[in-house]
Amino acid sequence: MVESETKTETQYDLDMRIYKMLQDEPFFAILSRHLNKVATTTVATAGIRFNKDQARFELVYNPSFLAGKNPQLPINGAADEKWVLMHELYHASLGHCTGRTLPEYDKKLANCAMDLAINSLNNMRPTAPEWVLMPGRLSHKFLEGMYEMSSDWYAKQLKADQENNPENKGDSPQGQFDDHEDFEPSDGGGDGDEGESAEKMIAEKRLADAVAKAAQECDYGDGDGGQPKGWGSVSSKMRSSIKKFGNSRKSKLDPKKVLASFIKASIAAEHKTSVTKRNRRLPGKKFGRRTMHRASIAISIDQSGSVSDELLGKVFDWLGELAKFSSFTVIPFDHEVFEEKIYVWKKGEKRARERVLHGGTCFNAPTKFVNKGKFDGHIIITDMMAPAPVRSKCQRMWITDKYGANRSYGGHKPKSERVLVL
Repeated sequence: MVESETKTETQYDLDMRIYKMLQDEPFFAILSRHLNKVATTTVATAGIRFNKDQARFELVYNPSFLAGKNPQLPINGAADEKWVLMHELYHASLGHCTGRTLPEYDKKLANCAMDLAINSLNNMRPTAPEWVLMPGRLSHKFLEGMYEMSSDWYAKQLKADQENNPENKGDSPQGQFDDHEDFEPSDGGGDGDEGESAEKMIAEKRLADAVAKAAQECDYGDGDGGQPKGWGSVSSKMRSSIKKFGNSRKSKLDPKKVLASFIKASIAAEHKTSVTKRNRRLPGKKFGRRTMHRASIAISIDQSGSVSDELLGKVFDWLGELAKFSSFTVIPFDHEVFEEKIYVWKKGEKRARERVLHGGTCFNAPTKFVNKGKFDGHIIITDMMAPAPVRSKCQRMWITDKYGANRSYGGHKPKSERVLVL
């Protein structure tokens, strides 16, 4: 999927070219299909970037750069294009952009070490452009011959060199592409920002799942009768590292964090103007505006007979936790909304689980009801056994169990909507 972030003069369709460039590199070709590609002029070259709004990592690229129109970083034909793409996809497949690699080092040094680890690989080194970081080149001459070492090993050597040669800033033409802006490492949230942490946690799991699926297809095929694709030029050592990252996010997401993140993203601001007289002793003071933040969240609970009591029980427990800091409207439904049983779960309240319906399921009913109201977010709790609903006017997410995740919308996942699996 290619998205255009900024209009560019250069017409360069990465999706049209990526298949041909990576046709002899099955792993990277498969992984690239799982990443959105965003053409933009806000980056000088290319990179892997965290998109908070979509809670995913994406491949961003400057069309002019990949088209060979940057005189300082000249792309010399398809070979250089392919090299750049593999470099970025290595970052994604090794988990470099999640911030869990080399956290003890500063960002610039850590990224430099990761670049050296990738660029010096046997399948990358022979075709590496002159303008990328490489052991033995310019400011990294002290690493001559030290190829295919781990990023941690390179980080230790770079740190020691900084301490022994503080006047050496490491500036060089080779550093222009690997300028530590080709990806934005996730810090796992930090600073107590639970919502931010949840968004990054979701993005990291999506990326790890994509890596794991690509690795599985290379080893065993697509599961539909297709033959194993093979790994192309990726060495057995790197395959192990890639699989390690792909398996690192097999644990389930923390549902409380994800729900808290969703509610935070749904917050609507109510503005009230507070008019006061001017105080002569406080010149320059102006009329103020007081802003209160309050999320109006609708939670539609599927009460059809196919929804298990276990799922409903867990959800009510979580809602009880969320009610500590937010209020929301609970909407029971099956094939229609049971309006007489709609209620507002006020902040701080405790409520017992209640099943009030047992009919079939229709997602249009709660969606249309919420669309008519003034809601900022809509959470649907269901086993997913119904056709896709009409478009939601507010952001919508889904909570289901592992059985529902395998049969949602008749086997098709809701596009661009978050699905939380218990």
